[in-house]
Amino acid sequence: MVSFSVGEEVLYKDERYVISTASPRPPYQYRLLATTPEGAKVQWALASELTKMERYTRPRDDTRSIKSSAGQRRH
Repeated sequence: MVSFSVGEEVLYKDERYVISTASPRPPYQYRLLATTPEGAKVQWALASELTKMERYTRPRDDTRSIKSSAGQRRH
């Protein structure tokens, strides 16, 4: 069984999140946080639904939605 730690970056439904809380008892659920153009995104997921990051060894374009909002900054 794969284990995860608070502060670890993970993939959930092909999006990058950071684990903010882990439940201490089964079923092990994790509270996930991500940044979106609309603000913070919070999800709860089971360990079986998460994928470990590949330690940044393979390029991944998972910031498309954030990049698209960067051009809309106020001056």
